[in-house]
Amino acid sequence: MYKIKEIAEALDIEPWRIRGAIERGTIKFRDDFSPPYFVFTRALGKIEAGTAIFLGEKIEVIRGFPKIKRAFFLSNAVKNHFEDKVAVEEKMNGYNVRVFSIEKKLIAITRGGYVCPYTTNKIRKNKKISRFLKENNKVLCGEVVGLENPYAIHCYEEAPKFGYFVFDIREKGSNMPMSIKEKNSLLEEYVIEKVRLFGIYSKEEVVEKTFEILKKLEEENREGVVLKDPEMKLEPLKYTPSKTNTSDLRHAFRFPFDFGRDFFFSRIIREGFQAVELEEDEEELKERAKRIGESILFPMVETIRRVRNKEVVTDDYQIRVESMEEIKTLMRYLQRQGVTCILGDVMQENKTFVATLKRIRPNSNDKIKSILEKGVTSE
Repeated sequence: MYKIKEIAEALDIEPWRIRGAIERGTIKFRDDFSPPYFVFTRALGKIEAGTAIFLGEKIEVIRGFPKIKRAFFLSNAVKNHFEDKVAVEEKMNGYNVRVFSIEKKLIAITRGGYVCPYTTNKIRKNKKISRFLKENNKVLCGEVVGLENPYAIHCYEEAPKFGYFVFDIREKGSNMPMSIKEKNSLLEEYVIEKVRLFGIYSKEEVVEKTFEILKKLEEENREGVVLKDPEMKLEPLKYTPSKTNTSDLRHAFRFPFDFGRDFFFSRIIREGFQAVELEEDEEELKERAKRIGESILFPMVETIRRVRNKEVVTDDYQIRVESMEEIKTLMRYLQRQGVTCILGDVMQENKTFVATLKRIRPNSNDKIKSILEKGVTSE
């Protein structure tokens, strides 16, 4: 039924491992899209989490996007990781999406490997990407940004509502990436938007250049950078400035019982290493400490007060669609993903509908309510 033998051959993995992962639920079957597909929720040997296997006329493998290591102490990371030249690209604040074509149908999947109906419909309207995929059997890897999506809100001047910016082009099946030069040349040929390439620098100069770039990005409220081998033979490294770290903390501490402790801890640790590497003086350290403390305490206090006032604290997102059916499809998809979400206001603007989705973070709402009522917790 599931073509396990064919899937195993396509992935070069023993069939019993595929069968066992399906039984354990680490490979999930999805029939809410045509063609139906499997999703790897965890890595299986060399196969990355987020890999999707489409069961159409033939087996098509879209490998998961490789996890990018984070540099904590940038100078030593560059020294030990890269061999010669280093490309510095912008890291945009949105959500990771792979776009490709199967059976002449454009499909967009999230980092987790699931076909997102909202993102797919949006990107299908991009004629340049559609043309690219008709003529190239590749996978576009990029970031969706803007204020109108159900996952990550961040306004960019060049894409205030919805934008897709490519940062990699990869081969189907093998997941091999194009070099920076080949990728940018091809994207420019098709006039497809891509993340900014700030420059390609020597190992000796790239750290100083990167901190100069980060300073400007921080002033512009932009996320950070990804450092890459120009030939893409080495794994990239990502690095973010302090403002990004504290912005993440500020959002997460609105829902302190829904984000894992590793999420909080890693961002605070980044701040410590960054302060040391930048050799900050006492005044600069005090300013950093104030920034971190405010990003932790202020949003948490606001949430506790709101729950005490009998409010349900939600993460609010805005989407823009062409029909009410698209909203219903997205709501069903989110529900299947385990997201507790209620539909807020829906307004009609010309030929589109603008809807607010209110994502409920149940752990924080319930835990805070319980602590306020009982005054104690088991932790």
